[in-house]
Parts: sequence; structure tokens; C-alpha cells
Amino acid sequence: MKVLCHVPFNVLVHAAAVEILSVIFLCYGLAVALGHVPAWLPMISDCGVYSPEVYLFRYGFVVAAFLMATEAVMVYNANKTFSKSKLCLVLGTVAPFCLGVVGVVNEKECNDVHTAAAVIFFALYWFYMIVQTFWSAFDRTVRKSTLSIRMVLTVMEGIALITLVVLYAIGSKKYAVGQAFCEWAATLIIAAFNWVYAMDFTKYGVAEVEYSDTAMHKCPNLSGCHANLDLEKASFNPPLEFINHSPVLCKKP
Repeated sequence: MKVLCHVPFNVLVHAAAVEILSVIFLCYGLAVALGHVPAWLPMISDCGVYSPEVYLFRYGFVVAAFLMATEAVMVYNANKTFSKSKLCLVLGTVAPFCLGVVGVVNEKECNDVHTAAAVIFFALYWFYMIVQTFWSAFDRTVRKSTLSIRMVLTVMEGIALITLVVLYAIGSKKYAVGQAFCEWAATLIIAAFNWVYAMDFTKYGVAEVEYSDTAMHKCPNLSGCHANLDLEKASFNPPLEFINHSPVLCKKP
């Protein structure tokens, strides 16, 4: 069997970060252009209430939640030597589920559900950042530079969230811009925290597609050539290989 293509893990990380940031800023641009929200500064959730941006907001946040949860599973597989990293697995998958709820149920439809999901997402993901950074300090394969970046981002996330809670507790409308600024900061910091994984997991892959020499007949002239494929002998390795019912991350030699 020969490897036809290899999908690196850091490609998934880049895709997740670019996807969520693109969705947020596109929805913001549409909402501002159509007069649905002020340019400075709306809450991110306000950018996903009215048509047409609401459709992009829902789809984009669900996809982002799936990618973030997938990242958490992959990171857990790479760091499974630490028994307590199971806590990171739980936090890293439950928090994105709440993010998906934030995207699906907007504040106009059911503000209680939307707000509760947003609060749980930020709280759980900040806790995930703390635990993941703590265990990364004991992982010799993690670069000191990326560990330092994670520490700084985790502290910044805490500052943004605590400030947001304080401003909400005060409850004055004059702090509305401050609340929105803290929410934007907390969201962008989470995206940056996930993006840092691309620096650590350069040797890991999400998927590999393999084929055997007997699966296809070689032809000197590819144009107009009809190759016969033996699908029973061709194989595809999915993102996760299940060995003893435990998913493991494939690593390049």
C-alpha cells in the first residue's frame, strides 16, 4: 500500500480558525451594511439575528463548533499519556456544543437559551484553556514559545471574561460598548488559542488515503486512458483509527 495523500493536523487547525473568524466578520459586515447593528460596537450575537446574516451565522457557528470539538479530540489523542487530560476532552467537546447552540438559537428567538449557552461556552472553554495549558507545561514535546503564548492568552481570556461579568453586573447601558468589546476580545482570544496548536502538531495527520499498485493499471498516456480500479483492494484511512475501541491520532514517521 502507498500513501496517496496526507492531511496534516495543522491544516484542520488553520481551517477552524479561518472559518470562525470569517463567519464573524462577514456577519458583522452584513449587519452593519444593512443597518441592523451600529458599526461601533455591537455584540457578536447581534450580528446573527436578522436576515440574511442569520443564515450564515447559524451555519458558520455549527461548523466552527464541529471543528473545535474535533481539534479537542485530536489534541487529547496526542497527549493521552496524561490521565487527567480526559478532563480536557470533556471540556473541549462540551463547550463547542454550547457554541453551536449559540449559533442555532439567536437572542430574538429565545434569549434565555442563547445567553445560557454563551455563558456556559465561555466558562467551560476558559477552564479548558487553563487545564490544557497546565498539562502542556509537563509535556516535553510542547515548545516553550507556544506554552508561553498559551499562558498569556489564558490570562487575557480571564481578564476579558471577568471584566465582561462585572460590566453586566453593573447593568448600565453606558457600558454596552465595553461589554461588546470584552465579548469580541474573549472570542478572538479563543480563536488564537486554538490556532497555536498548528505550531505544536506539525508531525501529526488527520487522515491518509492509501492505494495499492494492484488497485489500478498504470498507463503511459493519461489522456483518454480508462484505468480499471479494484475498489476492494483500495483503502481509505479515516481521521481516526480505532484500535481496541480507542481513537488514536496517526503520526508521520
